[in-house]
Amino acid sequence: VEMVFENLTPSKIMTKEAFENAVYVASAIGASSNCPPHLTAIARHMGIDFNLDQWEKLGHRIPLLANCQPAGEHLMEGFFKAGGIPAIMKELIKDKKLNIKVLTVTGKTIEENLNMKIDVIRDVIKSYENPLSHNAGFIVMKSNFFSSAVMKTSVISSEFRERYLSNKDSLNIFEVKAVVFEGPEDYHARINDDNLKIDENSILIIRGCGPVGYPGSAEVVNMQPPDKLLKKGINTLPTLGDGRQSGTSESPSILNVSPESAVGGDLLIIKTGDKIKIDLKKRRVDLLISKSEFKKRRKNKKIFKANNQTPWQEIFRDTVGQLEDGACINSRGSYLDVSHKKGLPRNSH
Repeated sequence: VEMVFENLTPSKIMTKEAFENAVYVASAIGASSNCPPHLTAIARHMGIDFNLDQWEKLGHRIPLLANCQPAGEHLMEGFFKAGGIPAIMKELIKDKKLNIKVLTVTGKTIEENLNMKIDVIRDVIKSYENPLSHNAGFIVMKSNFFSSAVMKTSVISSEFRERYLSNKDSLNIFEVKAVVFEGPEDYHARINDDNLKIDENSILIIRGCGPVGYPGSAEVVNMQPPDKLLKKGINTLPTLGDGRQSGTSESPSILNVSPESAVGGDLLIIKTGDKIKIDLKKRRVDLLISKSEFKKRRKNKKIFKANNQTPWQEIFRDTVGQLEDGACINSRGSYLDVSHKKGLPRNSH
């Protein structure tokens, strides 16, 4: 209420510098892969140019400071007691990684808010000089069959790194065989099908799970291996899809693939058995087929036909954008600061 009297509006707080701070903090705590689309959406509604590439540009080299699950050991209650977000922010300030003059909802700057002593528990919140891991932010992947996807590097386990990223002749590069599922129901029905011949050299791909296809984009990309591999101690396989994944997942998935298959994205042309090359150094995911085969498959795409169960699904599907742009409603007008620019909507009572 005091903010209303002070005219402390969202546009005075949610500046470009504030969004940059959000990327720094999200990277340092190993935040959810849901952060990029949400912050992109908020920035769009604020009229701020803040795209997906900012996550890698600003955040990838930020070290992981929060020793919390799934990348670490502790839970959120322990993180709070150890100093929480204020302690993380003070560590980032030490290395001049925060914009400390930005205004906050308290009416004070970040610098003023953090002018206090915090008793930090170092087993839970690491120092900038002694992090849990280095280069822990998100990376943005490009491809010959999609324009963008994100990968959360802080949850790459030692097991996954040893199996896929440690070949001395091709460090951080590996090739895998595609196994494709048409949504989560298909995945659950067939993941243990021996005919798929899923092994440690496979990548599990799921499509039809983006903003239009699901609709709403589902948290389903973090698929676990079939039972036969789990029994052998192989707990994670590479996964890729046009949906999202839970922030609590340990799986280093390539997710939020845009454009999604339901709007004709080339994720549609992937077939089980295709070879895919993943290069984390070049931030590339490439389908290894010939140009003529690409052309043939694109020509024969079968575009998704929506089965809207409610009018709201129809309206949503007709207006929603892709995850790389925050999956916002693509309206024809600008609705920032409407009370001053357009006037308050009329009361219908």
